[in-house]
Amino acid sequence: MAGRRFCLPLGNGIKIPALALCASVLVACSDNPSTENDAGVKMDAGSQTDAGTSDDAGIADAGTSLTNSCLGPSSANVANARLPAGYCAWTWATVTDPRGLIVAPNGDVLVVERRAGRVTALYDSNGDGVSDASERATLVEVSGLNHGITLRDGYLYASSATRVLRWPFATGTRAALSGQEEVVTGIPSGGVAGGHVTRTIVFDAEGRLYVSVGSAANVDSDSTRARIRRFTAAQVQAGNVAFTDGEVFADGLRNEVGLRFDSQGRLWGVENERDNLNRADLGGDIHTDNPAEELNLFAEAGRFYGYPYCFSEFLLPAGVGMGPRTQWADPGFMNDGTHSDAWCRDVNNVVPPMLVMPAHVAPLDIIFYDGASFPPEVVGDAFVSFHGSWNRQPAQGYEVARVVFENGLPVRYEPFFEFNGTGDTSASWPHRPVGLGVGPHGELFVSSDASGRIIAIGYQR
Repeated sequence: MAGRRFCLPLGNGIKIPALALCASVLVACSDNPSTENDAGVKMDAGSQTDAGTSDDAGIADAGTSLTNSCLGPSSANVANARLPAGYCAWTWATVTDPRGLIVAPNGDVLVVERRAGRVTALYDSNGDGVSDASERATLVEVSGLNHGITLRDGYLYASSATRVLRWPFATGTRAALSGQEEVVTGIPSGGVAGGHVTRTIVFDAEGRLYVSVGSAANVDSDSTRARIRRFTAAQVQAGNVAFTDGEVFADGLRNEVGLRFDSQGRLWGVENERDNLNRADLGGDIHTDNPAEELNLFAEAGRFYGYPYCFSEFLLPAGVGMGPRTQWADPGFMNDGTHSDAWCRDVNNVVPPMLVMPAHVAPLDIIFYDGASFPPEVVGDAFVSFHGSWNRQPAQGYEVARVVFENGLPVRYEPFFEFNGTGDTSASWPHRPVGLGVGPHGELFVSSDASGRIIAIGYQR
């Protein structure tokens, strides 16, 4: 990626009409090269191209980088952002610790503010391209709300670590909601440092509710806390259903935070894998580039996806590794008489991921682009938010990636919205992407909990 150019906007205080996502402006460019995304690592992501086969498609170059003046004042432009040619990013709203978000049919952005335990409606009434402090309303405020949010059949749903709640909601409501009901209760929590506490919630076309729960520790003794449960439409309608009464739809998923249905009605998820991996026969401490984070397709109910017994290779030492997506036994289970490398590679036991992503980038959401403003070749592709690593040097993640699909299957990922600078990304770049949504004009919304921003990304026609 060396030699890629980056451009900075000239001028301040520019106002752009509301229907124009981005506008052309004079730019000053330099030929400063970008740095490698990861020293010596080419980001080869094994991707399934047909049943039982894979290729090692390298990460694609995102093209010439531009930072354009976007909708709203140019002072809202996201500093030090690198995007493919023609795209632009700006701060659309500033809130408290934003996590999951959903775009309502009228264009309002409903976001969970984790530290506040609040769901807030954000909107742009005056058409200046941003949601100001006066353009928001608190919908609900309940201690413990931390991530999950969705809409279905006249209700707003949100989750805490232990339950799923709902409130009657009409599109366009910008006032406090009442009539709180419990939908799912008794979701397990606790564990080492509290365990994983996000409970992502999604509905399918039949009105069935899917709730993910993440592991209690780095490596649990079994998969009890690492699965997705599915609740029937009748259970959802009745409410107050115990978590254990839901069907185990998918098992062996360490922390499947991002869940989304594609246009074909298929459920996909992105998985956060384990830390501090050390296996003597594979090179000892291999945690820097292993295990891979995963993009999973849930094509069949009741299947097992590996955790905690197995992990996916991303990059192992030469002479040892067998390529991205290869399944290996976790060192804590490999000698238990059952969970060997061979067991993990048997697709009757473990469903391998459709695509693997770099270790520790922490994917937290996935969305399939169905807007009208990005180039046609992007429609049907997925965007994935990489929250970023915490125990890897150099740090990686802290970006939004595009996953390119061909014939309904992912073939590679490539950088889309990332840090345009040098040095440690985790120290120099304030944004840690979390939730994703597509706006009414086709813009991509990205929440960043670390910087307290809702970032909008548009395309210049």
